[in-house]
Amino acid sequence: MKFIFFLFLALLTPQAWSQEATVQTEIVTIALDESVNELYFYNGNDFSLLQANPTGLGEPLRYRGPQRFILRKSKEEFAAKPPLPAPVAAVDLPMNCERVLLACLKSGDAPVKLVAYDIGKARIDAGDYRFFNFSHSTVSVILGERKFAIKPGQESLISDVSWKKEVSELDIAMAIMKENEMKAVYSAQWGNRPGRRNYIFLFDGPQDYKPIRICRFFDVPPVEPEKPRP
Repeated sequence: MKFIFFLFLALLTPQAWSQEATVQTEIVTIALDESVNELYFYNGNDFSLLQANPTGLGEPLRYRGPQRFILRKSKEEFAAKPPLPAPVAAVDLPMNCERVLLACLKSGDAPVKLVAYDIGKARIDAGDYRFFNFSHSTVSVILGERKFAIKPGQESLISDVSWKKEVSELDIAMAIMKENEMKAVYSAQWGNRPGRRNYIFLFDGPQDYKPIRICRFFDVPPVEPEKPRP
């Protein structure tokens, strides 16, 4: 039975994806609320199991497949007769980047949502901080000597030459406008490591006294392959 399934899949695959753009990249995953697992995606000539956890970025996974990244409950669904069942989630991956951050949003019984970000070296380098605002508030931020604001649904890349040179402690403060007044919502010191790329996700907080929830993660830039000597 397995042989028949994979034979049918081999015949189906070229027809199903032959017209789609192909992406070659590394994917790192993060769960922004609950863990996401036991879901499958097509990865070139095979299937892979998605694992995304809220504790940190997953190990980089080499991906070569359609630009339309689709999650399904089982491998068999990919070979089902038309009309295919609706996927659990789907997202278009960015083209021409060496690493993609796949953010998985799952909370309770709500459907899984996927957001794909280009995190190649051209978009974020070691020592940089990239903020993503998923909250409903405009968040004003002071990070070290940098001052900026991020509107709901937007992101911002913050960089400083000194952050790329040495280990340091950065003062961080955040505030939002509430009842026509600027209200402080966070203050701390963050340890800065020059070799890390930093990702900060902002969400609506669970209580009025904590209106912004902050999730911090980091990775290390992918190593560029050595160029062959002439």
